[in-house]
Amino acid sequence: MGIDVRTGRWSRGVVGAACAAALTVGLPGAALAAPPAQSAARSADAAQRAHATWERHGRPTALVVVRPTSVDLVDQGRLTRRIPRAAGTLTLAGLNRYLPRDWMSITGDTARLSAAVVLTPTVTLDVGAPVTTLLLAGGATAPEAASISTGSGALTLHGATVTSVDRTSGQAMAPGPGRPFVLVSPGGRFTATDATLSDLGTAPRGDRAQADVEDHPGLDFHAGSTGSLVRTSLLRNGTGLQLDGSQDVHLEGVTVSGSAGTGLVLRGDRGTTMSEVRAEHNGAYGVQVTGPSTDRPITGITATGNGSYGIGLNDQTGAHVTAVSTSGDGSGGLELIRSRDVTVSALTAVDEPAGVFTHVNNANVLLDRLTVTGGRRGVLVEKTTDGLTVQASTIQGASVAGIDDGGKDVALHGVAVHDSRTALRIERGAAGVTAGDLTISGGQDGVVAAPGSSRVVLQNLRADGLTGTGVRSASPDARILGGTITGGATGIEVGAATSISGTAIHLTDQGIRAASTGLVHADDVGVDAVSVGIDTGDAPVLLTRSRVHALEAVRGPLTAQGTNDLSLPPLNLLGAIGVPLVLLAVSLQVIAALRGRRFGGDTRHTPPTLPGAASAAAAGSAGPACEPLIDTHAPAA
Repeated sequence: MGIDVRTGRWSRGVVGAACAAALTVGLPGAALAAPPAQSAARSADAAQRAHATWERHGRPTALVVVRPTSVDLVDQGRLTRRIPRAAGTLTLAGLNRYLPRDWMSITGDTARLSAAVVLTPTVTLDVGAPVTTLLLAGGATAPEAASISTGSGALTLHGATVTSVDRTSGQAMAPGPGRPFVLVSPGGRFTATDATLSDLGTAPRGDRAQADVEDHPGLDFHAGSTGSLVRTSLLRNGTGLQLDGSQDVHLEGVTVSGSAGTGLVLRGDRGTTMSEVRAEHNGAYGVQVTGPSTDRPITGITATGNGSYGIGLNDQTGAHVTAVSTSGDGSGGLELIRSRDVTVSALTAVDEPAGVFTHVNNANVLLDRLTVTGGRRGVLVEKTTDGLTVQASTIQGASVAGIDDGGKDVALHGVAVHDSRTALRIERGAAGVTAGDLTISGGQDGVVAAPGSSRVVLQNLRADGLTGTGVRSASPDARILGGTITGGATGIEVGAATSISGTAIHLTDQGIRAASTGLVHADDVGVDAVSVGIDTGDAPVLLTRSRVHALEAVRGPLTAQGTNDLSLPPLNLLGAIGVPLVLLAVSLQVIAALRGRRFGGDTRHTPPTLPGAASAAAAGSAGPACEPLIDTHAPAA
């Protein structure tokens, strides 16, 4: 094999054995004069280096190693040729001149590469006009996969598309061990602008039948690599894009969509900057943050319609998640696993099973300025979470619960929950739950605390427009301090010893209901209820310094101390009760009048006269009174 001087391509039988030997050692001209021993040593060294490169890159069937001044061809692990080249940036058209026809071909603006390419230090491969589409050929097995590895060099895409093609069918490939990929090696650089990388990468680990096959994301940055992606799409890859220990990678206007596994994996990357990153309809996570913790913020991300969570954090310490948006993902918006000292701010979640889900031993998590709309649960806190704060957040329209808490030492500050079935559910095993300035409007129940929870404190609760109960608690020694509950069936219902202080309850059917064996102490409370102010049942209830107004102020035994006001509802409440009844009566009268007009007016007809009534009336006026009636069923005398 040699170079055809007419075409510039390699072909068999063009040059003699002496020239071929010179090209093999990479020293044209000078190599002919070198002593045989030196030439043999250089050849052996070059062959050994090529074989090592072949081993490191998965033993591909065909391998091209691009060096600053030469190109090595490695066939089945054996160095067959070293071809001199001019230094400088290499294009696809330039690379095409050094490769056999069955390794690479170019037709119009499309190039087809059927070999793995490895770049070395200072080498840059530029993919762009006039060749704007690069097809990487793959097959059934890993060695058949064409790939590009930057090595310590650089790969640049501008206005180009890189995709896979099956060697047999000519179609884009599904994830599998022999599907092509792009690797940014340690010390390498990858730059893409207005580019697309599609249908690349092997199947994610969980989807592979062959556990020993190495996983290659569609685009993979390894430790110490760097680069940028601007206005670039990664479509239908295995794992879409992975930054694994990379340094200072810039992501701007990047879309990762349709991946078989996770869209974007951040694993121990440092200095990454992100803006306008979209992770859409990927099979697993939209974005997964795992591996060693770094100080890089997770920001500027929109995750939509992914199979698992929009964003997942695993084993992270000190992570910052900010200005991210999720919607319609399969499992939820944001997942935290075994992470601590995490801050999440300005997160927006829409129609998620759980806007935020913390589980499996998280600690010291701050959720700030969340906006969660729709879905089942706004924030779901599993029992192994220890130390979580939700502040300055809004949750709207959760079908199960705005906040569902089973953790320890959970604090809510300035949280608003609207139109949710239950605003705050405190599950069995939860301990140390403090809710301050919790605002609830609409929905069924405000706060529901299950038996087995403990150390529950509700301070300055404001609940309005509920159809059920403002607070329903079976948590022992719960404290309800201050706040206002307006509307609903029951203001406060307790099934365990509870302290209620400084709380106002207005326009509920019942104010306070107790079903506890422990003492319920209501101090400085104001109740303006419709039917029952306080229903003690058989529970011991102590009332001090309070005002209770209702049609039945107290039902059941009650211990009252100090000055208490127990009386009928005030006039304004009676008016509020009576006005709807008056309006109802007037409405019914109007409806009756309208119906009467429709069917012939409102004329009242005189009932018909019974037979004989007229003659009896005449006889009564002229003669004696009628004889008494005889009971025909009476026994004979």
